[in-house]
Amino acid sequence: MHQFRKRGLLAFAAAALTLTMGVAAKAQEVGDPALDSLIREAMLYAYPYQEFMKMRHEALEVKGSTTATTLNHFRHSRKLATPQDRWANGPIRDTFYSTNWLDLEKSPVILSVPETHGRYYVIAMIGTDLNTFAYVGKRNGGTSARKIALVGPRWNGKLPQADQIVRAPTRDVYMNMRVLVTGEDDLKAAHAVQDGFSIKPVLQAAEDSPRIKPLAQDWGRFVDVANEALMRNPPPGTEQKLLERFAQVGICGQNCSWDKLPKSVQQRWLALAPDIEKNELKNRLNAARKTADPNRRNGWTPYRLPDGFGNNYAMRASSAAMSGGILGVEAAEATYFAASVDGSNQPLGTGNSYRLHLPQGRLPADAFWSISLYEFVTGGQYMVENPINRYSIGDRTKGMKFNADGSLDIWLQPNDPGTEKRTNWLPTPAQNRFYLMARAYQPWPEVLDPSWILEPVERVQP
Repeated sequence: MHQFRKRGLLAFAAAALTLTMGVAAKAQEVGDPALDSLIREAMLYAYPYQEFMKMRHEALEVKGSTTATTLNHFRHSRKLATPQDRWANGPIRDTFYSTNWLDLEKSPVILSVPETHGRYYVIAMIGTDLNTFAYVGKRNGGTSARKIALVGPRWNGKLPQADQIVRAPTRDVYMNMRVLVTGEDDLKAAHAVQDGFSIKPVLQAAEDSPRIKPLAQDWGRFVDVANEALMRNPPPGTEQKLLERFAQVGICGQNCSWDKLPKSVQQRWLALAPDIEKNELKNRLNAARKTADPNRRNGWTPYRLPDGFGNNYAMRASSAAMSGGILGVEAAEATYFAASVDGSNQPLGTGNSYRLHLPQGRLPADAFWSISLYEFVTGGQYMVENPINRYSIGDRTKGMKFNADGSLDIWLQPNDPGTEKRTNWLPTPAQNRFYLMARAYQPWPEVLDPSWILEPVERVQP
């Protein structure tokens, strides 16, 4: 668990009060490189806060939204993803997702965790700055029933009785839970495990919701939403000097707002922000997906996510801009590898046949492993319709045949490979290109070593 970060509230408030109402005396000419640079820096810093509040608003305030729920209540996904699902690129079939939103300002809450009888689960606890500050799950707590108290950063009352105390760095918290599901015949049992998790506030208190509604492409609203988020969730004291600088362009929390900015600064925001979001965040991510990754080896690109963003605010903003990006877990919890090319660096698919060799007969992981296949189609990358309804292969795949030395060969092709290979067959699209995503949950230490990589996908004759 991350150590609770000191806030330095009094120091920041005193500094913020020294700022003039409108920074008009510091207003710079339109197109001033120093002003433009400061706006860009402030926007990248504030972007995750605004995205967090946008997600929170859609879940708690927009009735009928795809994420609609209420404070302190889990919203559970209940069905396994299929080729018809378009809710995310590359949807996972290994786990069910559940989400929960908390406000810890007026009361701690008790998270009740059920006995899962060895079933894997993990809850990532994410602060308003999009840093995951704690994990609760099989890896770092086992699967026995327990009670965990989550306490807000400004709570000074009596701590509740619990098996574990987690001090959150922000009052607004997002919880993302994953529960392992083994297949269609496991749905009832997996649902029962999901239903065993609950959140209960220690004290009853009136809800204090944010006042400003996020609105896409409204950059004045962007500034005000970010400031309200910073006011509700003051950053650590180590960022005080940073916010004193950003106050010149309207980002500092309680003492900043869009209306207080000089017209010249507002105009530069309106001119710069769309391009920053489009080209520095979203398009850069899209471009990176289409070009050869310098980290690619054997045709595979590893994804070992760091334990927090630290002071890399550009990386944090890029993660916020990527759909679902903020929900990733650290590498020790799950490590991923993606391949869209074979060992000869040729694109996978267009009816070709391949073999993937796993020397250890598996991916080295304690919780579970899988290799899923997604085809590139208009609008995204999704599972492939096939006659055996198999969209991934892994530790829960029944009947796989291993080689004499314990290794495993996975056959990737559009047509049935025959009786001897069928149990190890992962069907591919007949015409489209595809990519593979290998997932190792609770990976072994060797997988966390940057030198570790899967064997290349080998093109073979059908």
